[in-house]
Amino acid sequence: MNGSFYTNSVVTTRSIILLLRIGDPNFSVNGVSNTLDSPPIIKNGRTLLPIRPVVEALGGTVGWDGTEKKVTVTLGSTTIELWISKNTARVNGTNTPIDSTNPKVVPEIINGRTMLPLRFVTENLGCQLQWDPNTKTITITYQGV
Repeated sequence: MNGSFYTNSVVTTRSIILLLRIGDPNFSVNGVSNTLDSPPIIKNGRTLLPIRPVVEALGGTVGWDGTEKKVTVTLGSTTIELWISKNTARVNGTNTPIDSTNPKVVPEIINGRTMLPLRFVTENLGCQLQWDPNTKTITITYQGV
């Protein structure tokens, strides 16, 4: 080999699959049961839920700034900032509409819980989201590193 050497590197990824159902506080992460403190709801045609358990299951963090009424979601190199009752958010410093087809979709405080639009948050974190209208089930898939 005359001083040459070879290295092999293996990159592994882990899939995280979350299953949620509208109106049901129970959800699963890779088959393990968990509970939300408020069930997902549909408002203005979009799913809202308390996002912290979902983001933490993906390995991210959620912060709250009561003065600004702002939620900050971070996963990997992505940071999403959302404000209560505001239909735009900031993703990695860029202002982005939460739902370009429905300006009524905003983060809200409902019964004391901060409820965020699920699809906007998860898709901006790099997840795939599937909706089954027959069972009202949401499947979120994240290919983490």
